[in-house]
Amino acid sequence: MQYFTNHTKLLCFLLIVMAASVYGCNLVDSLSGEKDEKESTHIYPILLNEQWGYMNAEGSIVIAPSFDEARDASGHMAAVRTGILWGYVNTDSLKQVIPPTYTSASAFNDGLAPVHAEGKGFGFINKKGDLVIEAQYDFAASFSEGKAAVRADGLWGYINTNGTTIIEPKYSEARPYSEGLAAVESFNGWIYVDASGDEVIEPSFQLTSAGTFSSGLAPIETAEGWGYIDTSGNTVITPKYDEAASFSEERAWVRKDDYIGYIDPDETVIIDPQFSEAKNFSEHLAAVKIHNNWFYINRASGLLVITEGHTNAESFNNGLARVQIGDEEPRFGYINKAGEYIWYPSN
Repeated sequence: MQYFTNHTKLLCFLLIVMAASVYGCNLVDSLSGEKDEKESTHIYPILLNEQWGYMNAEGSIVIAPSFDEARDASGHMAAVRTGILWGYVNTDSLKQVIPPTYTSASAFNDGLAPVHAEGKGFGFINKKGDLVIEAQYDFAASFSEGKAAVRADGLWGYINTNGTTIIEPKYSEARPYSEGLAAVESFNGWIYVDASGDEVIEPSFQLTSAGTFSSGLAPIETAEGWGYIDTSGNTVITPKYDEAASFSEERAWVRKDDYIGYIDPDETVIIDPQFSEAKNFSEHLAAVKIHNNWFYINRASGLLVITEGHTNAESFNNGLARVQIGDEEPRFGYINKAGEYIWYPSN
């Protein structure tokens, strides 16, 4: 560690108090919360001594563990729970900017987040905590492509970021928008609506479930199983799978009988079915379960590249992935793409 004279220590202390920018002083940087854009944007929830806080990509604590629950960040904001109430921390200032106020709080997208307060409906707040869309809904989902699904009187419709209703509540279920389309459940099964609310994909066969579009395809379920349609509603992969996920990085996991493998948009089998569970590719890696443990495979080769097993494993996000060890008293840590611990599992 760099040697500091008394004068330098005093100067660093004053700079911390004044919240001024300090360069070349790692100690001051970690205490003051002054981060570059990459560090301040990407923070990760950590559990330490049964309290949740946040670390940066280097594994240094940037928000001290003091919360009962902490979620991943979205839109430079992250929801945190104290007792039974939720508030938000800001990933740039590394401070709680919205106090615990809500019984439910979801992710920020398009600058807004759906929240619910005791005795009120769901509405939307901005990053200052101002209620900008009236709390008037039974339930509300986060925005996607400038539109959010909202439920009123038991039925779902969509609003825009101004709070204007663009699709009246008339569906029993509603999915987020993706590639300009959203899956909704009508009386006759699942269909797709466009940004104007027009029902543009109404297959001649009934869909018992429908997913989001990615790479121009969406997973759909019929009586014959899961397959895929394109944005025109044409069936491009015949329904025959027991389960199917949306595409990610031109790969989608599909289950046939007891095992999961991966296909590409042409339905070429890229990785043979061999996993009991699997997750989507993210940053060229995917978590897969073999027997009782989770590992990671590489998108290009399909081979295991992180071979240390974990009780559970999540997708990579900005170079790191959260992993779990143990079930009854789980410990959570973070690994990099080499499988090295950046944060050793703790609880």
